[in-house]
Amino acid sequence: MLDFEDRYGYPPDENVVSEPDTIAAARLAAVRPAIPADLVDVYAAVGAVDLPDIGNGFFLHTASDVAHIHESRNLWHVRGRHDADVVVFASDGGGTQYALATPAGSPVYRLPPGLVLDGVYTSEDPRFDTAAPDLSTFLDRLLQAVKTFAASSTPPSL
Repeated sequence: MLDFEDRYGYPPDENVVSEPDTIAAARLAAVRPAIPADLVDVYAAVGAVDLPDIGNGFFLHTASDVAHIHESRNLWHVRGRHDADVVVFASDGGGTQYALATPAGSPVYRLPPGLVLDGVYTSEDPRFDTAAPDLSTFLDRLLQAVKTFAASSTPPSL
């Protein structure tokens, strides 16, 4: 971030990993078994992850946002190139969302902007694909993308 402003022409925003919200994490855990255990474990350790300056941005939603989106059934199923019940937990600054299959917790799907009707995302877009075989691998890839971006300013691809 030291030469960020020189490189991009504007100052960096605040990149933050917040402390866990124990009340929101408990609310999310109460939605189990619909919410995979590994996602509940993540929110027991961290709150939101806001990385607006990594590529076009990356955001791990808060536990309360994840619970709300899931309970309201805003987006709960994907269909097209893949077919699964999901829970949306992250997004990037370009409109792509990331969703974890439920209840098993595998895989993580990349959902580019697409049609959502009655909570069902439908797409044949080739970018609608598996981003990672599981949540742990996805988070490892995110960490590597952040490290690569910090070292080279190469926009990350998840």
